[in-house]
Amino acid sequence: MMDNALLTELNGALLILMRVSAFILICPGFSFTGLPNLVKVVLSAGISIGVYSVVPSVTTIDGVVEFFFIGLKEVLVGFAIGYICQLFFSAVEMAGKLIDFQVGFSMSEVYDPSLGISVSNYGKIFYWISMCIFFFTDLHHAVIKTLVKSFSYLPLDSTDLGSFGTEGIVTLFGMIFELALNLALPLMLTSLIAEVVLGLISRTVPQINVLILGMPLKVLVSLLMTLVVLTPMTESIKDIMPMMVKYMNEFMRSLPG
Repeated sequence: MMDNALLTELNGALLILMRVSAFILICPGFSFTGLPNLVKVVLSAGISIGVYSVVPSVTTIDGVVEFFFIGLKEVLVGFAIGYICQLFFSAVEMAGKLIDFQVGFSMSEVYDPSLGISVSNYGKIFYWISMCIFFFTDLHHAVIKTLVKSFSYLPLDSTDLGSFGTEGIVTLFGMIFELALNLALPLMLTSLIAEVVLGLISRTVPQINVLILGMPLKVLVSLLMTLVVLTPMTESIKDIMPMMVKYMNEFMRSLPG
């Protein structure tokens, strides 16, 4: 009897660790490529221990096959919650890439080992601004609380995922593109105006080599405009980032439980 009870508790702890580890693995705030794997394991285990003390124990799991499918469900839920967080970081980074493409910095993309991807100048700046806001505003605590709350929305022994929030994820994709475009619009318009001015100069003063003058001029104008709009742009990012908690909760409400 004691062996069965111990096995049930162990199964519950492993299932909690699966969901938390999947979330930590994909959420940008906790999954830096340069962060040692040992730190990620310790972080996952620490959160799982805290969750284990507040989550009701699972009922007896009959066999390895049932444990496999329930474990797969936990991994998918963890990935889905972490992916929602990743989308908002992607929106900010996408805004930077749109600016880089308009200005001409997209040609200077380099591999960033800390992120594990190729990033351009504005994309990297916007990403690290969003990361600073994520931690300085204690948003990482709100995200972890929402992760813990997911165990009450979808208990460990529940196997019904319903529609898995597919419609909400599609809607979220459209909103992410809209947020990225709105965030990048001031600098994109500035670069576009600079191109129009260069076009007028080339028509009025044909002796000026606009091809050589255009690139450094657009870079200079974009950098000056960045200094002007940096504060309101940071405020916009600060308004965007907390929305991840809202949509994490909406996603979990869409799950039957």
